[in-house]
Amino acid sequence: MGRRRRLLCDTLGAKRRRLEPPPPEEPRPDGSPASVEAALRDVAALFPRGLFGDALPPLVLRHQLYSLVSDRTAVDRHLNHLRDEGRIRLLHLGLGADALGVVFMEPYKEKVLAAVAGTPQAGLVRRFLDSAVAACPELSYEQSRMRALGFEDGDVTQLVAAGVLTVRDAGSWWLAVPGVGRFVRAFVRGRQALLGAVRRSRHREVLLRELRQRRAPPGARLGVGYLLHDLLGAQLLRSVPTASGPMLRLAEP
Repeated sequence: MGRRRRLLCDTLGAKRRRLEPPPPEEPRPDGSPASVEAALRDVAALFPRGLFGDALPPLVLRHQLYSLVSDRTAVDRHLNHLRDEGRIRLLHLGLGADALGVVFMEPYKEKVLAAVAGTPQAGLVRRFLDSAVAACPELSYEQSRMRALGFEDGDVTQLVAAGVLTVRDAGSWWLAVPGVGRFVRAFVRGRQALLGAVRRSRHREVLLRELRQRRAPPGARLGVGYLLHDLLGAQLLRSVPTASGPMLRLAEP
């Protein structure tokens, strides 16, 4: 941990950025619940709330945690445990079947209620959060389940309009965050921008310290640290130890 904290001061140089935990040189081998929760807090702290006017809860992609904790099974198991305890929610963000979002429950509820405050759907959304979301940890809700919870088709239509649900298919809806589309677009652009920066480097690889020293590429508005956790966790980049420090290489041939 001391090594990671020393790396912290070198991440991007600027005083504000020194507050951001840097991507690790190697994943933590420990798959304990404490290590998973520490990783979740680390990545959540990198989420740029101001970019979205503080309208979104800190969003973490599950695979970002794999860049910090090497035991992926332990990560998934403990996230499921936290979900079942009602401390977090897992979300489908439309970034692929395996790219699940993770949010802490209290910030999630706070931002959802703030998004609908003063609208006709505010009371319905609060009832949905207090009953359906609190009782059902699933990623999506079937029509029969919604009706059993006291939400008729008209209610579902209003919840979709409020951005709390999105259509999965006929008679099924994903749990969502109002306004999350802004994050998804920024995430896709940022991933492409950072991958492009590595791809344009000599031999399609770059030292981690050199990447930190460069100006963030256009499109990487979510922050280099946040995006590196994505690329390393999704195995789009590999971190290879060298005498000069970690070398980031494209995982593709």
